[in-house]
Amino acid sequence: MVNSFQALQNFIQTGDTSFSNFEACHQRLIDAVKAEGRKRSPVDIACLVRHALRREDELQKGEAFIKVPRTFPYPDRETWQQSGIKIVGEGSDYYLISARPWLPDWLNCADESPESAAFKETLRRNYDPVPGDPFLKLVGLQNYRSAAQREAIRAVLTAPKNSTLVVNLPTGSGKSLCAQLPALMQSRNAGVSVVVVPTTALALDQERALEPYIRHPTAYYGDDSERGIARRKEMKARIRQGTQRIIFTSPESLIDSLAPALYDAAKQGLLRYFVIDEAHMVEQWGDGFRPAFQQLPGLRTDLLRLSSFNTLLLTATLTASCLDTLETLFGQPDGFKVISAVQLRPEPAYWFAWCDDEEIRMQRLVEAVYHLPRPLIIYASTREAVARWRSELSAAGFRRYATMTGKSTTKERSQLIQDWRDRKIDIVVATSAFGLGVDQADVRAVIHVCIPETIDRFYQEVGRGGRDGNAAVSLTLHTKEDRIIAASLNKKSTITIERGLQRWESMFYRKKLAENGKFIIPTNTSPSQMPGDIDMDGEENQKWNIRTLTLMNRADLIKLDWKNPPLRNNFDSQESYFQALEEHRNFRVISVTNEHHLLKDTWETQVAPVRSNRQFWSNRNLKLMLEALKTNPQRCLSEIFAHAYSIPSREAPFLRKSINVSRACGGCNFCRRRKIKAFSGIMPVPIPVWQNPCFYIGEQLKSLLKESNLILIFYDVLEQNKWEQQRNNLFRWLVIQGISNVVSKNLKNIFTQEENSFIFWFDIDNYQHIKMPCLPTLIVYSQGDNLSYSPLNHNQAPCIILLPIDTPDPTRSDRRLIDIFPGRSFRFESFCKQVGI
Repeated sequence: MVNSFQALQNFIQTGDTSFSNFEACHQRLIDAVKAEGRKRSPVDIACLVRHALRREDELQKGEAFIKVPRTFPYPDRETWQQSGIKIVGEGSDYYLISARPWLPDWLNCADESPESAAFKETLRRNYDPVPGDPFLKLVGLQNYRSAAQREAIRAVLTAPKNSTLVVNLPTGSGKSLCAQLPALMQSRNAGVSVVVVPTTALALDQERALEPYIRHPTAYYGDDSERGIARRKEMKARIRQGTQRIIFTSPESLIDSLAPALYDAAKQGLLRYFVIDEAHMVEQWGDGFRPAFQQLPGLRTDLLRLSSFNTLLLTATLTASCLDTLETLFGQPDGFKVISAVQLRPEPAYWFAWCDDEEIRMQRLVEAVYHLPRPLIIYASTREAVARWRSELSAAGFRRYATMTGKSTTKERSQLIQDWRDRKIDIVVATSAFGLGVDQADVRAVIHVCIPETIDRFYQEVGRGGRDGNAAVSLTLHTKEDRIIAASLNKKSTITIERGLQRWESMFYRKKLAENGKFIIPTNTSPSQMPGDIDMDGEENQKWNIRTLTLMNRADLIKLDWKNPPLRNNFDSQESYFQALEEHRNFRVISVTNEHHLLKDTWETQVAPVRSNRQFWSNRNLKLMLEALKTNPQRCLSEIFAHAYSIPSREAPFLRKSINVSRACGGCNFCRRRKIKAFSGIMPVPIPVWQNPCFYIGEQLKSLLKESNLILIFYDVLEQNKWEQQRNNLFRWLVIQGISNVVSKNLKNIFTQEENSFIFWFDIDNYQHIKMPCLPTLIVYSQGDNLSYSPLNHNQAPCIILLPIDTPDPTRSDRRLIDIFPGRSFRFESFCKQVGI
């Protein structure tokens, strides 16, 4: 039977593409050979042929060969050799070639090729799917991707009203579903959940994921075409009608144009969840070039005055500093919890190389790009560096690449992402602006031609590789100049105490009084009337004013609030409406929480520590990054990452449990020197975070329970056919009466999802009563099952147990439980008759 590599050989000889199951790397080569125009380059084809050969080497544990034409678009002899290809035979019209393992002397890799595991696509991820709950059928699933995902979704569904839940799960473990599924469940009759995402790419990606279940558009983004305007108008109408169900949008779009529709939905009680995906961006970007992120808490606060809804903050990279920020901004009004299962990424193998100058780095980068597997991302810290590396790739003959920076237009970004997905490009050269929301699972290599300013940024960017759970390569090429740039970027844009107070005075003296003692503060005012300040009224000045307000909010001098944007219907003309909208953008609503907010002493005692603390975390993150670069490190890179992402417990002002990190390493300098193989710890399984969740119990069941939380129902195994006929009706009745946990062996598919309920299913052979959500529970024992003692004695929530009539007393096997149980108990037929089944 022909395999993919043999079919690839046949394509190279004949052009035949009839084989239906090419591997991704083989299909990428075919696409490159068949491409037209400037994207058809012999250099790119050489690298893709190398990928196919090296993968076959690793899979077959031997040397693979392939015969290639000597005509365009295939490379000449020199290009083959530059890409690590041996010509082992040739004819007048062909070369017979194989690929050498890449062993650069500047990486100190001895006999271990940096790319071997990545070409082989060695499986590194070590967690398995777990059986799902019945409601997963809503999105066509039977299993959870991981136990951590299961517990996170259960925590979302059991969260009390108006609470905030931080969901901290590793990339690839399915955290997006933690918002999508509850949003769909809670909007089956009517409702809408808003999911704030940092990029249009992520909005579109999530829209695609839900297309089988929601037929109308769910991604809301800027598009001034006639079709785009109509699309947004229809989405706002559906929000107001309660039929939109879920919407993905940026913070800017939410604040500027979607807010009025959300206000209308909230007034009707239609708002279900307020979600921020990639919630660490609130801290990382909200302080800088995306201040809209830190306007979200004020908007949420005002919406909560109109309606009850829950807040979800999703992230894969939660630091102590980030968690403090999120708690400050979203901790009120009712309950702030974190559900966390932190397992470090096991896929990347980390390689670092010091370069004496830019010329050496350029040579090494080109060499690496010639040899490393595709797809591949190259990260730089500045737009200028991206442009420089793009030129170097072009000069080396590469064509299947694209670039992205913070200045890329929406159209350019969308085109790049589409080309990336369609395999029209193999390489992206970018700043940190690229990656969020680009769910390209098979990225095999990530190169840094810079030093990221924090270990957090480095980990996130390396994490773009190996999202399919298979091995990837991380290579960092760094110079002395990079340290200077990293230190500069690391220095937080935090205003000094003197300048901050000056800006605050200028804004506060131009305040307007709002309702309920709040103030409307202008953010476009100059910091003072001094000659150097009086004309300072541009965008950068406004950002500094917003940073000042954000800092004061963290220091608890003020609380950021919100005012609903103006409505078009309230204005006679479009011009007057746009003027009012612009004024709204240039103001912030705040409430004062410290009456001494204008005193310098207050700023010294309240604001200065917050400012210093932020810089402390930034400095620590840079130090950890620099430690990772060491040629002879004193600890595994996984320990450095664990240092960054472990969060200690806290007693005050509110109790917080510690967050520990399960270490993993695909290979680093420390481990290679000590012959330590790649390893991956076990992903933690979090326990329920809501100790006393609210639950509903129907009046009929409540009356049967009386003062007890436990009912035993005994059935006769000898009359199995009779009881099985009524069993399904009883189960449905119990669900309607409020049962949420179901413990059984083979009965999961019997339970249907009722309109306003959910069922959590547990296997009776391995469930642990203490680790279940504290919710009304049904336990169904079959003949021969061992009865657990704990549900008979420890039930904070109602528990119904069905069990065979001859079940022995768990404390004495010589007597039947039915004969000695002192609590509430029924025979099956009697119970069914009493409840009218």
